[in-house]
Amino acid sequence: MDKDMHMEAFVLQKYDEWLAEHMEELVNRYPSKVVAVHEDRVVSIGDSEAEVYQWVRKMALAPMPLVFRVPRTEDLDTICVG
Repeated sequence: MDKDMHMEAFVLQKYDEWLAEHMEELVNRYPSKVVAVHEDRVVSIGDSEAEVYQWVRKMALAPMPLVFRVPRTEDLDTICVG
C-alpha cells in the first residue's frame, strides 16, 4: 500500500470512528441535513449536497471533509433493526 492510500485509509477510519461516537447527536441536531465533518467537528450544514460541496470546494480543506446526509431518527431505527 503506497503512502497516499495508507493516509486515505487512516482518514476514513478516523471519520468512521467519529461517526460511531457522534451519530446520535447528529441525528438529534441535524436530521435530514447535509453536513461536512472535518477534523472531528461539523464545519458546514446545508439542505443539499451541492450546497455543502460548494462550500467544501471554496474552503479547500485537507484532508477532504466527509460529506453526507444525516438520517432522521426513524431512518436510523430502520437501519439498525433491518
